[in-house]
Amino acid sequence: MAVKTLRSHIPHLVTAMLLLLGMMTAATTQAQAAPQRLAGSMTICSYSPVPPGWVVTRSAPSGSCGGRYEYTITELTTEASVVVCSFSPIPPGWVVTRSAPSNRCAGVAYEYTIIQLTTQTSVVVCSFSPVPPGWVVTRSAPSNRCAGVAYEYTITKA
Repeated sequence: MAVKTLRSHIPHLVTAMLLLLGMMTAATTQAQAAPQRLAGSMTICSYSPVPPGWVVTRSAPSGSCGGRYEYTITELTTEASVVVCSFSPIPPGWVVTRSAPSNRCAGVAYEYTIIQLTTQTSVVVCSFSPVPPGWVVTRSAPSNRCAGVAYEYTITKA
């Protein structure tokens, strides 16, 4: 009798499991389809990747990151100019216009001022700055604003 009762409940159990599995799949798909948007600034551990469009604006030793460094990262959506640590990624369309000794980027000697090329047709950059596609170097001169290098370049939109 007990075997017959168990057999009669198996279809109901299978149905319940399939419904539960379907709800979990729907919830996971919905969460993957609408990830939360990060904005502004946040702190991450140094071994985490810096998302595209974000830069490192500060680094400091951190106990919460396993004795490694923590980084303050900033999204560049509303910025035209920002000071970043020298190891920060420089996003496409941005150039380094100044370098100076750093007091906010633990573990490195320099910090950079970067600007976004929007309406400029010519700008002076540090010689190590990326030169964006469509821009050319039109002048090279000794630098007094790019600590750590001897030259700065004037780049012009071609």
